[in-house]
Amino acid sequence: MRVIDRLTRSLDPLHGVPEATRQEFACWYRQAKLPQIRYVAFLTMALYLIYAAIEQNVARDNLGLRFVAHGILVPMALLAVGVMSYFEACRRWMLTLLCVAPVCAVVANLAFNRDNPDFAYFLPEIYLNLMWTFTVSGLSLRQGTLTACCSAAVLMAATLGDALQPGAYRLHLIWGLASFSFGLLCAFVLEKAHKIMFLHQSRLALSASVDGLTGLWNRARIDQLFAEEIARAQRYDTPFSVILIDIDHFKQVNDTHGHAVGDAVLRQFARLLRDSVRAVDQVGRLGGEEFLVILPQADVEQASAVARGLQRLVRECEFKTVRHKTASFGITQYHGDESPHGMLDRADRALYRAKANGRDRIEVL
Repeated sequence: MRVIDRLTRSLDPLHGVPEATRQEFACWYRQAKLPQIRYVAFLTMALYLIYAAIEQNVARDNLGLRFVAHGILVPMALLAVGVMSYFEACRRWMLTLLCVAPVCAVVANLAFNRDNPDFAYFLPEIYLNLMWTFTVSGLSLRQGTLTACCSAAVLMAATLGDALQPGAYRLHLIWGLASFSFGLLCAFVLEKAHKIMFLHQSRLALSASVDGLTGLWNRARIDQLFAEEIARAQRYDTPFSVILIDIDHFKQVNDTHGHAVGDAVLRQFARLLRDSVRAVDQVGRLGGEEFLVILPQADVEQASAVARGLQRLVRECEFKTVRHKTASFGITQYHGDESPHGMLDRADRALYRAKANGRDRIEVL
């Protein structure tokens, strides 16, 4: 099982990750591919216009239909893809058109040239179509494979009988197989590289957002989450509260037992906070022995209940070396139309009051 798991992970770097991470990758991947889809669509449109002009000079029949297909319909479809890439609401239609257009191009090529003596001169368009679908179009591996399989199925249905007959036309099979297999391999390698890049970026982003000592959110990340929660409260008119927490007499721990013990106490205290709040709550270390808990959709009474629970757990906790410690809590609720700095300042004043009134207290402002 372990060998199979390693093999699967080597093929798919996202194997075994939570579904939420896969969804996040899918969103990230679509955004990363948008510029490619846009510029490739415009470039391919220009090339098809050139192709349509040359085709009028070399084709022997159906000149009017060829011009409509290659000089109007295909360029218009590609133009629509490029334009729709600028609009979020049109992305699904853009991808649908991007999947349908290559198959239609193969059908048109076969309809115009299948029984034409010059068919061999027009076949490269189909081979390029397969490669384009896999590696150039900007489609995902799954989308590109489905589209290319449809194109290949249409191609084989129309040409397989002749390709199996003796003669040079048999080379068509190897060229078709080569274009499909090279395209599939390149698309697989490119998507795997994107998955690896996504995981590396995610790890870098996480390491830049996490406090190295405690594993909680650091000051920069907690400030960002704080601002996001204020924006959400303003948009949906929902309450939220924060709890500012400071370990009482923590300086004495460092002075008496050393910084190694102090760091151990901070890590243990951080685990206690993280394990004692809801999954939607955000816990961060502001610096030193000061911590902040953001409580979405919680009013001041609910925040006070959470603080009382944390206060009890801190009192009961057996910390390494120093055994028992206490903490002071400052609580405030979002009042509406205020800045993160203003709300945090009010929580800080509540914490200062708890300290001034004897520590191991909960104060609300």
